[in-house]
Amino acid sequence: MIPKMNAKQLYIFQEVIHSGSISKAARRLGLTQPAVSTAIANLESDMGFLLFKRNHYGTEMTIEAKSFSEGVERVIKALNNLEELAEDLKHGRVGKLQIGCMPGLSTITPKIAARFMRNNPEVKLSLQTFPSKKVEEWVAAGHFDLGIVEKPQSKNELEIFPYKFEMLCALPEDSRLADKEEITIEDLDGKPMITLGDAHQTTMQLRSLASRHDCQLNVVAETQLFPSAMALVNEGVGYALIDPVTAMEYGKRSDSQVILRPFLPLVEFEVAIILPKFHLVSRLCQHFQLALREEFDHLVQSLTN
Repeated sequence: MIPKMNAKQLYIFQEVIHSGSISKAARRLGLTQPAVSTAIANLESDMGFLLFKRNHYGTEMTIEAKSFSEGVERVIKALNNLEELAEDLKHGRVGKLQIGCMPGLSTITPKIAARFMRNNPEVKLSLQTFPSKKVEEWVAAGHFDLGIVEKPQSKNELEIFPYKFEMLCALPEDSRLADKEEITIEDLDGKPMITLGDAHQTTMQLRSLASRHDCQLNVVAETQLFPSAMALVNEGVGYALIDPVTAMEYGKRSDSQVILRPFLPLVEFEVAIILPKFHLVSRLCQHFQLALREEFDHLVQSLTN
């Protein structure tokens, strides 16, 4: 049985072939000539046949060495590829990301992911849109590497990075409130409102404000998504509180006639980036979540200013 060869011997053998002599190989490798000669002699001993013949003209490859060199080239190439892969894995530049995202942020998340993939072309992506509760469950179970959700209650199985967006008031184009610089809860007293259902965090805040300020909350339509609420406002059905991400994206549409104004008292929409606490997180996921949090920090800052 041939003893195990080591990579250093193979690199030295390859360099002797490329250089044409042991002395040149030693200089290029930064080794002494006796060290290179010893490495070649040990490799020959391990193989059980001569690799080079020494004569007055220098070093000549044996026929066996010529065949052996073809295999060595393949091994060296594989080792180099393995080193590159290890370096990419170390720095989170390769692999597959499994991301779950709530519908409300499913328009901006692909843009952030695409920028990350352009900077890391070996990364593959699975981006799936589900309700926040489903994303939470799958992240906790390890089915998703990372999730973007409405901020959950404190959960032992999740690592939570929260963000807050200040809600805007969306007005129909012909609203008499359009001339106001900001909209208050009193301005919406009795006005037709579009909300995201009684259990949604923004609707609960709005109801609480209406009660405290003795205003009538006149809900004429409910929907599950902010883009749907925006579309209803655009059709003149009523008013709605809209998160600034949806407002920004919807405002890019050519058919958008919605007027947006700051809303007081403040209503906040809380979202979060979540990671599993009890499942291993890849270096790629760690790299992406840092990039994602940086993007979210910038987004919140730009939308607040």
